[in-house]
Order: sequence, then C-alpha cells, then structure tokens
Amino acid sequence: LQIKMAGYEGHVNKRQRVDDAHYDREDRHNPEPSPVVHVRGLSEYITEADLMQAVQHFGTVNYIMMMGKRHQALVEFADISGAKNCVNYSLNNPIYVGQQAAFFNYSTSQRIQRPAPGMGDDPNRPPNHILLFTVLNPQYPITVDVMQTICSAHGQVLRIVIFKKNGVQAMIEFENVDCATRAKQALNGADIYSGCCTLKIEFANQTRLNVIRNDSESWDYTNPNLENAVESCYIFR
Repeated sequence: LQIKMAGYEGHVNKRQRVDDAHYDREDRHNPEPSPVVHVRGLSEYITEADLMQAVQHFGTVNYIMMMGKRHQALVEFADISGAKNCVNYSLNNPIYVGQQAAFFNYSTSQRIQRPAPGMGDDPNRPPNHILLFTVLNPQYPITVDVMQTICSAHGQVLRIVIFKKNGVQAMIEFENVDCATRAKQALNGADIYSGCCTLKIEFANQTRLNVIRNDSESWDYTNPNLENAVESCYIFR
C-alpha cells in the first residue's frame, strides 16, 4: 500500500517514512495555516478513536490518518477554523490524547489523500469475515439497526457489537469473508449521513463475536430470542 501526501514541498525537515508511504519535505516549525493538523508525540497504544475524542470539539473532522510506527497522525478538519482552534489552543494548553499530551501544528498539506477504495490501514492483515468500523464525526446515534441496514445489502450479517469507550466503533460479523470484503470495498470512506458519520473500515482479527443480549448496541441475528442481560458486554474469542 502506498499513500502519497499532496502539497508537500522541500523545506527543512524530511517527513519520516511510514510503512510504504513517502512524505516530502515540509517546514514543521512555521507552516502556513491549513485545515490539516500534524500531530506528534502520540503513545504507541493510541487509536484513531482516542485522537478523534481529543480533537472533535475544535471543529468537524473529515478524516484522520494514523502513522502509528512514528507515533504521529494527520487530522483533516472540515474547514480551516477547526484547525486554527486546535493549534491555537495547543499553544498555551496541553491537549491530551489518551493519557499523554501531544504536539499539534499545521501541516503543509491542504488535504489528506484517502487510500484507494477497499484498502485498509494494514495491508498485511488478511481478509476476515469480521470488520471493525470506526465512525468519524458521529453526529447522529449509531445503533445496531443503522449498522445492519447499511451492511446487509452486501451480505448476511450474523452479529453486531457497538462500543463507545473511545469514540464510536462497531464490529460486524458477516456470514463469510466474501460478504465482508464486499462491504469493506463499498463502505470504506463513505458517510452514513451526509457530511458526517464517516466510516473507516478494517478487517478484524477476531474469529467470532459473542453477544449476550440483543439491544441497541449488540445483536445476534442467529439468536433473535436472546434474553436481555442486566449488563451489556462483549467478549471476543
């Protein structure tokens, strides 16, 4: 997988190589304001949902690109005011992503180039019948009915689990790998609602989702009479 960032010109520092992506030189010390913010100093355990939670109150976020091996990320706001709010705030106040303060500055890119349709963040992760959905900019409620509606057109959905510990994510278990692959190719990068609830989709590692109750955040379609439990949880095998 190769992702080239648009709009980078030669200046002071060379952007570090991330996986197979190459980034040109950019001036990280005094870049011009841009809707794209460059984030540094992230913990190795930080997820995209953690970063979204930290920056979403500055403005609408269109897209996030994690650069995990270098503990960096790019955040593209819907307009430059969101990026200015974020960068200006960080000049005098720490912005914590997870438990760790990160560093924020403008990128010289005006837009993050999206991966090719159907391509995930980890090209080495094999296809699987379970998909991990990350919902960016979730301005409307995300329920099992919503996820089942958008996914069922691409194959039979067996189980759904939604979790909101760090942003909004969902795992969808399909009948087979072919169904999951079709759904990923069709839905990755799409908006559930116009201008928001953008889907970022990866193949998961789990082999089965265990659902203990059918409600708005989890559902086992192979067991429609599943009794409600006192507490909702999800367990992966």
